[in-house]
Amino acid sequence: MEAEFWGIVEAAGSPATVNPEEQCEAISELLRGRTKEQLVSFTNSHRRLLAKLDNWQILKASYVVLGYVSDDVFEDFRNWIILHGKERYLKTFSNPEALAEYAQVQDPVEEISGEPLLYVCENAWEGDIEELEEEYEFIPVSEYEMKWPSPEELAFEFPKLAERFNFGGKGLV
Repeated sequence: MEAEFWGIVEAAGSPATVNPEEQCEAISELLRGRTKEQLVSFTNSHRRLLAKLDNWQILKASYVVLGYVSDDVFEDFRNWIILHGKERYLKTFSNPEALAEYAQVQDPVEEISGEPLLYVCENAWEGDIEELEEEYEFIPVSEYEMKWPSPEELAFEFPKLAERFNFGGKGLV
């Protein structure tokens, strides 16, 4: 189903050409009328891809781009990466500095959010939401060392992102 997942996401556009809310509305439209099994499969593919991005490197890159991080903000950030399509997802997964190439936003805090992707299947489903959600795959949250590097270490590790997003370590947790 992962190939079909990417086909649907990419057919709906990209944050480079349309805002994520509009893109997710288009995804919901592409999913409308599908069977419960197809919607569950789409969501489970999404959850697996989202979980792969739940790693220390992506978390640190998110902090450099946004200047802060929380569980919800990090989840929205990872969804935003997914909305850019398979090629950028894979490139970013293997090298978070790739974000500097395509994250062309004026206000990252306002513009980098993929939260609507969390609800596309529920918006497409015409039945009882609990019936749909019962079959979603449970994927545990990743566990990793949470010792934050200094602002200088982050800027050294992600020089392109630090330059692109004027990262100066303000508000380091």
